[in-house]
Amino acid sequence: MVALPTSTVGSELPELRIQTTLIGQSDAPAGEISQLLRDADEQSLAGDNVGAIARYRQALDLIDRQSDPDLRLRAYALYSLGYAYSEIAAYDLALPELEASLALYQDFAADNNVDEPNDAEILVFLFVAIGKVYHEQSRFVTALTYYQQGLNGEESETQAVLLHNIGALQTEIGQFAEAEVALRSAVRLSEQIGYVEGEASAGFSLGLVYERQQNYPQAIASYLTAIDLFERTDEPGRRIRAYNNLSAVYLQQQDYAAAKAALDQGFDLLKAVDDPIERGVLLNSLGSFYQAVGKLDLAWEQSFRALQVSRQTGDKGGEIAVLQNLGDLMVAREQPELAIFFYKQAIAQIETIRQDLRQLSPSAQQQYTLTIEDLYRNLAGLLLQQGRTSEALQILDLLKLQEVKAYLHDGQADGVNRQDPLNTPAEEALVQMLGDLPAATSLADFLKLPAAIALSTAATTPGGESFELQSIEDLQAALAAQPVKTAAIYPLILSDRLEIILITPDGSLQNYTTRITSAELTQTVADLQRKLSTDVNDPQRAAQQLYDWLIRPLEGALADSQIENIIYLPDGVLRYVPIAALYDGQQWFAEKYQSHNITAAALGDLTEKNPLPLSVLAGAFTDDIAAYEIKIGQQTFTFAGLSAAKQEIQNLENTVPDTLTLLDQDFTPESMLNAVGNHRIVHLATHAKFVHGQPEESFILFGDGSTVNMRDIRQWRLPDVDLIVFSACQTGASVEGDGKEILGLGFQVHQMGAGAAIASLWSVNDVATAALMSEFYKALSTGQTKAQALQQAQLKLINNENYRHPYDWAGFILIGNGL
Repeated sequence: MVALPTSTVGSELPELRIQTTLIGQSDAPAGEISQLLRDADEQSLAGDNVGAIARYRQALDLIDRQSDPDLRLRAYALYSLGYAYSEIAAYDLALPELEASLALYQDFAADNNVDEPNDAEILVFLFVAIGKVYHEQSRFVTALTYYQQGLNGEESETQAVLLHNIGALQTEIGQFAEAEVALRSAVRLSEQIGYVEGEASAGFSLGLVYERQQNYPQAIASYLTAIDLFERTDEPGRRIRAYNNLSAVYLQQQDYAAAKAALDQGFDLLKAVDDPIERGVLLNSLGSFYQAVGKLDLAWEQSFRALQVSRQTGDKGGEIAVLQNLGDLMVAREQPELAIFFYKQAIAQIETIRQDLRQLSPSAQQQYTLTIEDLYRNLAGLLLQQGRTSEALQILDLLKLQEVKAYLHDGQADGVNRQDPLNTPAEEALVQMLGDLPAATSLADFLKLPAAIALSTAATTPGGESFELQSIEDLQAALAAQPVKTAAIYPLILSDRLEIILITPDGSLQNYTTRITSAELTQTVADLQRKLSTDVNDPQRAAQQLYDWLIRPLEGALADSQIENIIYLPDGVLRYVPIAALYDGQQWFAEKYQSHNITAAALGDLTEKNPLPLSVLAGAFTDDIAAYEIKIGQQTFTFAGLSAAKQEIQNLENTVPDTLTLLDQDFTPESMLNAVGNHRIVHLATHAKFVHGQPEESFILFGDGSTVNMRDIRQWRLPDVDLIVFSACQTGASVEGDGKEILGLGFQVHQMGAGAAIASLWSVNDVATAALMSEFYKALSTGQTKAQALQQAQLKLINNENYRHPYDWAGFILIGNGL
């Protein structure tokens, strides 16, 4: 194999390519193995990676049959095989081969008696190759670790590529300050060694970093420099994309003349290079330009041509962007029904690639995830304004799954009932017509289509256009299955208002609007969170303000339906404060209602109660002498054993006789999974953090010092477990985030097969935790549901003068099935 893995940033972030030789193939030993490797290398260079894989495997088989295998030859064959697998996106197959090769080369490099100058260079290539695989799997923290291990301070094109990949990855996960440092280093190194392509590409990527931070002057300067450098590398396709991005920045600054001039230069370059994907991108940007200057007919003309081009080229990312643009155009024309139609078609395309996001280039994935959640959110808000509440609820479910996927970087965040149609019958009729229209169709001609007329004049109340959704019916069935009168509350945070959907026991959907900006809501949530995080501040004022915005408008409907239990699906920053801690001026919410959170209406079975007898598998880290250092991102924390956990476990054993306990060194991930059997509850009295940012940085600490992160826990299989209790955890996040880590925890528990989880939103005093858990299990042992038992435990502490502050009793939330 003779090619260094390229940057994984795709067409929008130009790739860096280096041709180099990993080992001197002319010195390879003679014989059948050598010939197989040469043939495989030639096939791989020619792009026939499938054929190369077969030959690399043959070579490895022959090497392994030798009585004294040549380990260097084996290490090279493993690397080459892994690299070929990665080239065909078989990443699960690539990883073990590459890691086995890395282990061998690390052994060679450590052997001072062997003089092999290539070893250090090959190790760098392996770090890049393995980093690329993890990057493509969206395991960003791990990828970053491998990329960084490849840095060795040398002045080479390889090191420039590495610095660029590091900066691109950090941009992808929002670490803009770090990305700027890495990309500036890539620019400096490339300039020093005369690597013009690397300097241009890193400069382009710097432009993206600045653009996403709205540092528009710096973005403009970076893009202009990159354009000049790309001209020297004779790559008009990359200059076209740079001109496109430059135009978008000028448009953000409302410098319309400069924006149009940049687009014109991009179109001029297209005359020399007929790149249909770049043509589609430029056409859509030109549509955005005309929309910004109020020329809506021209905006339609360019965007509709872009739609045709993106469909012809199979550019899914481009098609999604154009459909969003057409939706914005219809909003500008004050035609909400047609705006809803185009937004729905964009979402339909997103949903088709949910299971395999790699149909988009990595940079397209990156770009679309920045705006995709706003698309779902704004569409739901628009549907609510049109009185189409059931459809809005469906979009909210899809939004939650997109948010989980964004946090876990996982295309498998699924669970929506695929029988639910996205389009109404009238919308489906327009879909069929849209596919047959010529590219030159004008806006006036489109608006004259019978299906477009039918949509634009449709009634805005849930009448003839409404249609049955299985996911809504499932939620209504869940409400009916609860032992007490139950309602569901779905808030939706928009920039200028808070929308609240209420589903009552009779299955009816009602919508309420509170005029509050997202900034004001975030500030109040932050204030309440601060006051709940200790027991010295009075949280009632902030708690009452949130109650007035979120619950007060619903009070009449809740009273009329005699509601006792609330199924709650919080949105955004509302995930950081428990609904139990809201205050109506006289009582806490927990004194009036049971409550439990869900992640989405279509996730999990909320109607079945676990039939197994009450039994608990309890694991605890109680050794207050032992301490473990855990690195979270760039910080290191020390965690000691929980002395109060001993009493907590003793209380649990006294309350639930069928309890199996694993303590300290006996409490490991393996021992827990081996012992879970048919225990109904898994109780973990240990440190855990579920933090905003990367799922690899969220973890559970075990008694032997080992950890399992948020991504890895999805591998647990707990189909008979009704409840997982994290009794000493905390989210560890501030309202600067959006609560996806909490949503992610609920989703991962569902993926394990468990019914529900209990976790804390802040670090609760462990004595108060022991008291709450004792009361919870007492109530549970009497046959109460999980939601009832948690409320009873909270009431016990509220009525105890030692624990009446919500800091002590409100932190723990129940996520999932409340039965």
